Amino acid sequence: MLNHMIKLKYILIIAAWFIIEQTEAQTLLSKSEIIKIILESSFDVKVAENAVETAKNNTSIFNSGYLPTLNATAGINYNKDNIAVEFQDGSERSLDGAKSDSKNAGISLNYVLFDGFNRKYNISRNQENLNRSQLNARAVLENTLLQAFTAYYEVARLEQNLESLIETLSISKERLVRAQYGFDYGRNTKLDVSNAEVDVNTDSINYLNARQNFSNAKRNLNYILGRNVAPIDYSVDTTLTISVIDDKDAFENQLLTQNVQYLIAQSDVSLRQFDTQITSTNYLPTLSLNGGYNYRKGNNNSASFTASNSSNGLTGGLTFGWNIFDGGLTKTAIQNAKINESTQETLLLQIQNQLQLNFENAWGDFRNKQFIVQAQENNLSTNQLNFERTEEQYRLGQVSSIEFRTSQTNLLIAQTSLIQAKYEAKLAELTLFQLAGKLQEANF
Repeated sequence: MLNHMIKLKYILIIAAWFIIEQTEAQTLLSKSEIIKIILESSFDVKVAENAVETAKNNTSIFNSGYLPTLNATAGINYNKDNIAVEFQDGSERSLDGAKSDSKNAGISLNYVLFDGFNRKYNISRNQENLNRSQLNARAVLENTLLQAFTAYYEVARLEQNLESLIETLSISKERLVRAQYGFDYGRNTKLDVSNAEVDVNTDSINYLNARQNFSNAKRNLNYILGRNVAPIDYSVDTTLTISVIDDKDAFENQLLTQNVQYLIAQSDVSLRQFDTQITSTNYLPTLSLNGGYNYRKGNNNSASFTASNSSNGLTGGLTFGWNIFDGGLTKTAIQNAKINESTQETLLLQIQNQLQLNFENAWGDFRNKQFIVQAQENNLSTNQLNFERTEEQYRLGQVSSIEFRTSQTNLLIAQTSLIQAKYEAKLAELTLFQLAGKLQEANF
């Protein structure tokens, strides 16, 4: 009997240690903090924001080609030559180390008056590219939010599962104590005690595995948030509100006006159209205005007729250019641009159909999961009532330990099934909001 009591105490101490460790106070990582961390620290969001800044710079007047160019040049040359000169009258003259130099400076201005509307279409394309970059940043933010909250809800689900397992373990411990006392006083058999010990060990192992999964989920959440993955001494908000959504049309009507993937595809069509227009400008002439000021001064060697010379003055003119025939390169480029434009329009239609499919599936999935939550709530109520009755009958000795364990297991399954159903319904809701382009309005 003494060995049995020592073993019992050992099992209960280990189980109690698990529970005490789990219930230590931890810092709460709230849902609002998740959003703040993503906006400030997410690697993907930062990369997307940098792409927006680059696109914004490309829309500047300094990248438009509408400003003139101004160039300045200056130079100086020194010469030291050995010269032999024969004049027309037959006389000769030779100089060793004859020195001469020249200096020049100039400034030139060039301005394109007309380039076949190339600048105009490029500006429009850069503005559309900025729009696409902003849409892409929004898509990255939405995906990151959904990914982060999927991980966050997984931590919350496992945390609630742990609470259910702690409760189950506590019940099994109490049953083990009762079984041991019953055996000591001759009311129970050794088999009853052994069964109770096995159930405590099983529940302890289940708890250990769940706690490991819980720790892994926390580290995964840290990774998604761009934080140090090691610290897991925090808790999450397990409160959950599933929205009541009855107006299917209100969501469906926003698919083609608010869904970010569809808007990106529309932007891609516009970009391909601008590519076609830009390529077409190669058929048109160009006209440029140029002007400048030049200065030059030179000192000649003694063999020259003049000792020095200098010049300065203004220059100006117009340059007209027209590539009348380039061997068919422009024609081929326009044909390919139009093919790309048509391809993008086809992809837009494909995305439209895909969105419609995804929405119908998401709507059906959300409604189904709402029903499952209600069914699991009813199932939990039934199992809770059944367990309470079985527990009372077990204390009175009216049911066996096997029947009690079955009722206890059914209750645990009902608890974890309801927890999972709620979080699956919440993720289905967020997916629906994302498809309708309303994720920013969702109640996380």
